[in-house]
Amino acid sequence: MSKRRKKEDQEFLARAMIAEKNTKDLKQVKSFLELEFQRRSASKLFDTYIKGTREAVEYNECPKVYSSFNFDGAVSGRLSCSKYTAEKPMGVSFHTLPRETNDVNIRDIYTAPPGWCFVTADEKGMELRVMAHVSKEEKMLEAFRDKKDLHTYSASLTFGVPEEKVTKDQRQIAKESSFLVIFGGTEYTLASKRRISLSRAKKVIENWYKAFPGVKSYKEYIHNFLRENKYVYSIFGRKRRLPNIDSRDRSVVAHALNQGLNFTVQSTASDILLCAILGICRDIKQEGLLDSAKFIASVHDSVELICRKEVLEDILSIVFKNMVEIPLMKEIFGINFMVPFEVDCEVGPSFGTAKAVKFSDSGEILNVPEIKSYMETF
Repeated sequence: MSKRRKKEDQEFLARAMIAEKNTKDLKQVKSFLELEFQRRSASKLFDTYIKGTREAVEYNECPKVYSSFNFDGAVSGRLSCSKYTAEKPMGVSFHTLPRETNDVNIRDIYTAPPGWCFVTADEKGMELRVMAHVSKEEKMLEAFRDKKDLHTYSASLTFGVPEEKVTKDQRQIAKESSFLVIFGGTEYTLASKRRISLSRAKKVIENWYKAFPGVKSYKEYIHNFLRENKYVYSIFGRKRRLPNIDSRDRSVVAHALNQGLNFTVQSTASDILLCAILGICRDIKQEGLLDSAKFIASVHDSVELICRKEVLEDILSIVFKNMVEIPLMKEIFGINFMVPFEVDCEVGPSFGTAKAVKFSDSGEILNVPEIKSYMETF
């Protein structure tokens, strides 16, 4: 072997050893960072919720915590939630209670009393249903009427593939695009969230708007109305004034335009939920169930109640009626939606542990024996 070849082999071996060492170091760093992020997450959960709940229970001298629900706490018109104020802010915000993360289920510490059930009912895809209604986008309306999976359907239109061939990644990108429209994101947001190129993100959003042209027309209408009138309005009559639309700073103007479009959707979704809540409370009272069921809270587009096990079927029927048909919205405001509403409902011993309720299109509960058997285990 020549001296030159021997030297090259030695150099190659040295580089390989360095690369192997660097790889090991990087793996160790990655492992450390993952553990550190888990520690920080657990620490935040403990300090905010475990510690906060313990302090509230001690202060209240009973195993309960309280929250303040604020009608004017969010500029979008949504119902907001905060700690209640005693000698100092106390308890926790129901709206910030996280779902199960890292095998930690904080919501599970909030339980129904013995012999009672915790009922959680969520308005399925509320913001997108509102967008379909206010924009009168026919393809979106058709998707909801046919009970299609909107994100799979929009991915099919956006990427030009049959619905059955839509990949998980394509569906997620289409889902992100749908919510970017409502919440004011851009191709930069999509590229960052989905880790795709900026050019691809821009093309995806362009294709999404081509798939749903009614949404783009509605967006342009709201933006033009805002520029002319300095405010926007929801179909319930709420107004939000946005004088910053006249700013010379283009970023401020862009923010105002995003806020205007978002308001017309989020505020409407919030008022629909409030109508459902009022209807649920009215029916509980009219059915003489005040001693057997209680409205506890709302979290974003969901309603939380507790009820005695023996009246569970009655309460679920009341929930379905008021969250799918929303009679109070029709009675008071005369608003009839062009899309059907759907509800995802769960029943369990706590806010964090539950079994899904299966409804027929007419509201019949299809898995009553399964739910009763489930609740008997607690």
